[in-house]
Amino acid sequence: MKRTTKTPSNRRDYDRRKKRGPVRKSGRPLWRQPMALGALVLLLGSGGGGGWWAWHEGWLNAVQARVDGATRSVVAALTPFKLADVTVEGREYVERDAILAALNVHTGESLLSIDLQGARKRLEAIDWVSTATVERRMPDTLYVTLKERRPVAIWQKGSEYTLIDTNGRTVRASRMPPGAESLLLLGGPGAPEHVGELLLLLAWEPAIAKQLRSAVWVGQRRWNLVLNNGTEIWLPEEDAVAALQRAAKLDGSYKLLSREFGVVDLRLPDKLYLRKRPADAPAGPA
Repeated sequence: MKRTTKTPSNRRDYDRRKKRGPVRKSGRPLWRQPMALGALVLLLGSGGGGGWWAWHEGWLNAVQARVDGATRSVVAALTPFKLADVTVEGREYVERDAILAALNVHTGESLLSIDLQGARKRLEAIDWVSTATVERRMPDTLYVTLKERRPVAIWQKGSEYTLIDTNGRTVRASRMPPGAESLLLLGGPGAPEHVGELLLLLAWEPAIAKQLRSAVWVGQRRWNLVLNNGTEIWLPEEDAVAALQRAAKLDGSYKLLSREFGVVDLRLPDKLYLRKRPADAPAGPA
């Protein structure tokens, strides 16, 4: 039997793939490559630039303010609607100068360039202003309407009198409002900050509240009440409501708050101290 031998196919002694030449190295280091250098500058600039911006922020704000001022001047020169008058309605206690400072306007500037919302916010930042509106009244008037807080008491500090509202805000009025004689007179350091607590206390005994002429905040911790007839009620630091109710009950039974007694001391919960009024004492509160 004749054996047949398969002749293998001719094999090529070379690779079809193109051989790569030797890798050529760049002569410039990485830090001198254009893209790498740009990335490095950007990275460093993001930190250093922030500091530069913060340092120059005040200068930029000043430049912006000058630009805004120049813009307003140009508008004022071109527009026929120039400010000639400021009318304020509803002002009783707030000083005129405080209102003008909040508006920050000047005669002759353009009505159209005035920031109405900004002026309103500045007016409402004044302690004694509850709400405010600012309007343009063509051709030359800025119209302001104020709603002021209502005073509930007058605080006496030496020879100075200050109006107080229910939240303890104070204002030095250029004149006392109509009916100021009916307002509660407060005394003692720190009294305005506690006027809200005093009003809640008096709400428990309206009969005594109607007779009240003044109240003194004593030692930053408690109240002395002075009635229209001059009688003083010394309340304790704690549980003043119970003490005031006790005084009202004793007054209903024994006329405790009559003119006979000058001081009713309720500072101790289980004791009552009374001090008779001197025979030559005045008929009303000092």
